[in-house]
Amino acid sequence: MSVESRAKKLLRASSRKWNFALGVILVALLLGSLALRFYVLEPIRIVGNSLAPKIPPGTLVWVCKLPICTDKLTRNDVVLVSLPGNKTALRSLFGLPGDSIHLSPAGKIWSEENSFQWKDESEIIAPRSFYVPRRGDFINFADLNDISFDYATNILQHQFGHKNYYTEVKLFRENDTLPISRVGSTHLAGRPVSVREIQGFHWQEYFLIGLQINREDPGAKPVHFKRKLHYVQDSTEVRFFHSPDSFYYVICLQGSRCEDSRLFGYIPKSFILGKVVFSN
Repeated sequence: MSVESRAKKLLRASSRKWNFALGVILVALLLGSLALRFYVLEPIRIVGNSLAPKIPPGTLVWVCKLPICTDKLTRNDVVLVSLPGNKTALRSLFGLPGDSIHLSPAGKIWSEENSFQWKDESEIIAPRSFYVPRRGDFINFADLNDISFDYATNILQHQFGHKNYYTEVKLFRENDTLPISRVGSTHLAGRPVSVREIQGFHWQEYFLIGLQINREDPGAKPVHFKRKLHYVQDSTEVRFFHSPDSFYYVICLQGSRCEDSRLFGYIPKSFILGKVVFSN
């Protein structure tokens, strides 16, 4: 074999090796970029105005998903959270585990460590206060007000499933029990309230129904609802539980038409998928 033939053979062999090596490098780069994109740093373009004016629509933000970012959360961080219905969204972190938070129908939310004023707030119809649980906290249902009852029930339902619990509702005028059928004369969103659906309402709806009944009997003492949570399996009452996780309270920066903790309550640490570390 001539020198020229041997040179061409070596060139072809080295070319195949180089192509293979190049292919491996390209695959590694692709896998690395995908890992970076989904597990380390994700770019997100802001579409809606839920975080305006802090982050205007159209802004490109970078979300860090590493534990070094999500383990060091502070109030007012913008975080990527998992919402009910398998949705994700960016929200502002208002309350940390252990915070006592207060809500006002005037559009203000505050604690000893933080405060914010919404414009056109429409979710809160009466002043309310609640505590954001830490992991292991003892939560006694007898000590909870109506909004805290909703939030505590959500914790158990998210952990063990909605079908494992049901709510018993009773109507009282001071200490006297009233028939629950009394709600049949009231309306929500322009339609009559069905006695069958009364068990699954939220605190705002019970509050509105109570206002209507009190207006119908102006001279009588105010009515109020009492709720108890029961296990479906044996109908025993759920009296208390220990918080399975540390929880957080997240908000939109717009007052209405935006899903946040006012609607679905606390979120566990596992629902915080990342933290915004840079925007442009």
